[in-house]
Amino acid sequence: MNTQHSLTVLRRIAATTIAAGLLLGATACSAAVDKAEPTDTAAATAVTTVEEGKFICAMSGEYRPFNFYDDTNTLVGFDVDICTAIADQLDLEAAPVTGAFTTLIAGLNSNRFDAIVGSMASTEERLKEVNFTEPYYSTGASLFVRDDSSITDVTDLADSNLGVALGTTFETYARTLTGVGEITTYQATVDALRDLDAGRVDAVIAQGFIGKFLANSADLKVESVGDVLLPDIAAIPVNKDNPELLAAINTALQAIHDDGTYTKISMEWFGEDIS
Repeated sequence: MNTQHSLTVLRRIAATTIAAGLLLGATACSAAVDKAEPTDTAAATAVTTVEEGKFICAMSGEYRPFNFYDDTNTLVGFDVDICTAIADQLDLEAAPVTGAFTTLIAGLNSNRFDAIVGSMASTEERLKEVNFTEPYYSTGASLFVRDDSSITDVTDLADSNLGVALGTTFETYARTLTGVGEITTYQATVDALRDLDAGRVDAVIAQGFIGKFLANSADLKVESVGDVLLPDIAAIPVNKDNPELLAAINTALQAIHDDGTYTKISMEWFGEDIS
């Protein structure tokens, strides 16, 4: 090998070595960037859901005006809007689904959905199966009777037929009342109120806002009487195996209160803030 050729080879080796060094340095810098701390947004959305990118929230679809199907068969209502607002805070797509109210907790524990945004009250029995968020609204149960009824409160229910939605805290309360002749249960409050209007039951225990909304919407000749029977404080059940999602939903609820989203939704459906 001559001297000129040797110098050429040495220059090529040196160039290759320098290029490799530069490439290694670039790779090291890239690795350092990849290992950087996640942004606040990424941290806020670091929750596990049943389906990636979605927040599947369950409700009965039979609880006007909280969750129901409108004339176009679209699921709407206060609960639907709250579900959507929570999903927005979590940077997830809201995916409301429906099922019979009495089956929702079983569905939650079977990982069919992420949470129940369906006007469910936290009770000792339910707390054995699921965790609940902080309350997201508070109202109360009322006694509804026909406009021409002589019943003025629960002390007048002797030998009466009392209607109530199945599987609710109202049903549990109704069964503690003494002197009631019969308790008839319904899948939906509106069916109980229709039977009340038709004279098939003597009284109905229902959530105050819902009873009045349904009565006005369907032009039923019923009214609420007496004092509020018991508080109706709704919270959101989450699977016990997902405490991170529970915490994230609580944070989201606080956020939609702070930015006015909650009040806007509540005013749209009830004309007042029901928190």
